[in-house]
Amino acid sequence: MDILAIAEENFLISYGVVFLIGILQGTILGRGIRKRFPRLKIHARITSIVLLLLFSINAISNVIKFAIPEKITVSEIVVPATPEEGVAFLINVLGLNAGFGTIVALFVSVTLVLFFKFAEIPNVARYFMFGLSVIVLLVAILSRFTEYVPSFFQVMMYAFYQFGITGGIFFVTRRREHEELPEFR
Repeated sequence: MDILAIAEENFLISYGVVFLIGILQGTILGRGIRKRFPRLKIHARITSIVLLLLFSINAISNVIKFAIPEKITVSEIVVPATPEEGVAFLINVLGLNAGFGTIVALFVSVTLVLFFKFAEIPNVARYFMFGLSVIVLLVAILSRFTEYVPSFFQVMMYAFYQFGITGGIFFVTRRREHEELPEFR
């Protein structure tokens, strides 16, 4: 029996674990943001609501892309003859031609990378978050360039993970300046 079959049999536990991993990742990122940008604590409620909206749109967009991946086949790949064709090919391969949701997801992803780079996050937490991000990226690449289509259970697990991250960031960044959190270290 494979690990996905075991996880699917115990779906409530699987959803809970994935949600808690997402919350942990969101909490780590939220704490790093608060430590690196202490002025955000003064406007904690507005900051947390803006982050909640952006990360919610990002989560919904990512879950939809994961559930219904756009496939790229070898027959679609041609060597671009002009720079315009090269840009169009790059946009198609990266999946940036999907509209508003993609733009928000790209913005949030770039923002996450910047926060990840500049936030004060302990090395162990940084490696944990990097490892999870690489795994998610590999699954996304697998679903885009192969015949793999995720099952309903896998889509729901990814949704719980995405909304866990969103919730973790929201609950940590909503605290005001006088509400201190204990350290992770």
